[in-house]
Amino acid sequence: MMSTTALSSSGRIDRRAVRTNTAGIHVGRIGIGTVGVLTVLAAAWGGIVPFVGPAFGFSGDGAGSWHWSLTHAVLALVPGAIGLVVGGLVLAQTKGIAVGRGRLSLTLAGLIAMVCGAWFIVGPLAWPVITTHGAYFVAASPLRNLAHQVGYALGTGLILAVCGGFITGWASRHQLKASLPADGSTPASGPAEVADPAAPASA
Repeated sequence: MMSTTALSSSGRIDRRAVRTNTAGIHVGRIGIGTVGVLTVLAAAWGGIVPFVGPAFGFSGDGAGSWHWSLTHAVLALVPGAIGLVVGGLVLAQTKGIAVGRGRLSLTLAGLIAMVCGAWFIVGPLAWPVITTHGAYFVAASPLRNLAHQVGYALGTGLILAVCGGFITGWASRHQLKASLPADGSTPASGPAEVADPAAPASA
């Protein structure tokens, strides 16, 4: 009787830990889903702004709307498309994510998002160095130049880098807890209790 009581009390403690763990998962799931949406929006904006920005007077390099060039492809479209895929992967993971599952893919997604954000920031500065083209942004007033820097590069890059860091940190924190091996040991002690009633029968 004493062992049964101890077993039931320990079972209650395990269930409490599982409930607490589950609550933590739900809170984290909301956070990671929001970051996935931000990643998708920032990446989509960064990838398409050189093509649609000139339509409302926001052309950073002086090109017209939907003007295709290697500069637009390498500095905007490619990192924007990769960031969009990363954000979609994060959103897909939130549909059925569990503690310890999908951590590797989320960590990789976060790292890729940070790399895309860094390229959005550094790319316009490095482009004149690695190619024969001139500066990415055309000469403009200080206010207009700041708007181009933030709208095309700095703003998008910072948002993606921060989101990538959050995703990586979230994935590293949500690991298998010590309660999961404890749950694995509880079923092992369960059959031992079931086998015990046979002992009084033999006695």
